[in-house]
Amino acid sequence: MSARSSDEAPYPRSALAAAGSSSPRTSSPERSAAPPKRVTIRGVEIGRAGTFEASTGRTTLTSDDFAEAVRAFKAGVHPKPVLKVGHYDPRFDGSPSIGWVDNLRVAEGGQVLIGDLAGVPQWVADSAPSHFPNRSLEATFDYEDADGTVWPFVLTGLALLGATAPAIGNLAELRDFVAASRSPQNVTRDRVRLAAARRARLNRWND
Repeated sequence: MSARSSDEAPYPRSALAAAGSSSPRTSSPERSAAPPKRVTIRGVEIGRAGTFEASTGRTTLTSDDFAEAVRAFKAGVHPKPVLKVGHYDPRFDGSPSIGWVDNLRVAEGGQVLIGDLAGVPQWVADSAPSHFPNRSLEATFDYEDADGTVWPFVLTGLALLGATAPAIGNLAELRDFVAASRSPQNVTRDRVRLAAARRARLNRWND
């Protein structure tokens, strides 16, 4: 923790000058560096209906669960699901968010939960296809909001995974969605490639 609060107003320039201090120098030749570029990776598969061996035990996800996740998302009962690297470790509660899940929806007759990864730093989008090709959802069953209303299934986060295998192993890899987001004019071609990638992963999953 630093000596000053992060939301504390900076010292006025006049006060610094009176004290014989000058503005801190930076390594950038510009007066102020441009904010980092952020992008949106659209239409990413987050979950598929089925029964899986998760870290918390054997878990079954259904189309009803996904429909409830969308309903809770639209109602705003929980902050937008956080995008992060790896799952939460109670020893480290300061892990940074690298974006969030937006525009949550279902596809393929409700069997697939889909969302857009928004606010993603460009460097993450560039490195994710090779460093974090997989992902794993985080959700809560029977989530009770402040009014006492119980929501059957609420998506709370999405973890990008590298070497660790996800519980839901039949999702298309993130590199396919990054490619699709960068080439919106090739939507049909990208959909064909995504379908082929999904079939290949399903075959590996069933072997």
